[in-house]
Amino acid sequence: MGDIKSNEILFSYKKCLEIGLTKSIVTPLISLEEDELKKRLQENKKLIEVFRKCVNRVRTQLKKRYIFLLVDSEGYLLDVLYNKKIYKDITDLGIRRGTSFKEESCGTNAISLAMKLKQPIYLKPEEHYCDIFKQWYCIATPFHIDNQIVGYLDISIIEHNMADEMMGFIDLLVYKIANEYKREMDLESQEDLEKLTDKQIEIIKKCAKRYSRHWKKWIVKLKMKEKAHVLKTLKNFFRIKVGFEFKGMPRSKFKGKGGVKINVICICWRK
Repeated sequence: MGDIKSNEILFSYKKCLEIGLTKSIVTPLISLEEDELKKRLQENKKLIEVFRKCVNRVRTQLKKRYIFLLVDSEGYLLDVLYNKKIYKDITDLGIRRGTSFKEESCGTNAISLAMKLKQPIYLKPEEHYCDIFKQWYCIATPFHIDNQIVGYLDISIIEHNMADEMMGFIDLLVYKIANEYKREMDLESQEDLEKLTDKQIEIIKKCAKRYSRHWKKWIVKLKMKEKAHVLKTLKNFFRIKVGFEFKGMPRSKFKGKGGVKINVICICWRK
């Protein structure tokens, strides 16, 4: 793992140089526009709630000054928790919701490397590319729901060495967040399923059983609110992605619960 990490750091440095990224930047260069940020925060509302609940349970037990960052699967910051009595407001460094931790935004960092290698990464201050992180010790790791990476957790500390046990601690915290999130989503899905009408349930059953014919007949009579409810249930209960297509009816392979691959039609209708 050490050689892989070292090689990836060197490759990342080279990429940063090639794109002309300046080490002396005072804040990350990329962040989400307000509308896109609101959309992502809403989409990840449950995940953020679980992150806050799990972190707040344990961070008071930690003696050192740790910063907890929740990042989505594309590297955008969804939430950050830290002791504001210890640290100045880190938003001065551009660390706020919507900030991108991709290489092209803030150089080589633990989150960008964890995204590339799909594994836990520990980075010392001197291993970061940009000066804004030259005092940061960071551990970042992906977390999975049903065999899919849904985000990354980063635990950082500034100007203090990272405790040796934090690598094991972050694994435990990720495990707790992933399991709590899955439990909450399953509970929400069950509640959604109980609210469905018989007609909506029939549509969902046919989608799950790989039906592809007569799709207009299944969905055309539903009102827009009903359609949205069906789509939400498909996404949550069956753990699948549901596409929107107005020119045809593509078929795609997605992973269902437990990582089982199933064929699912994209539910379509014309405005």
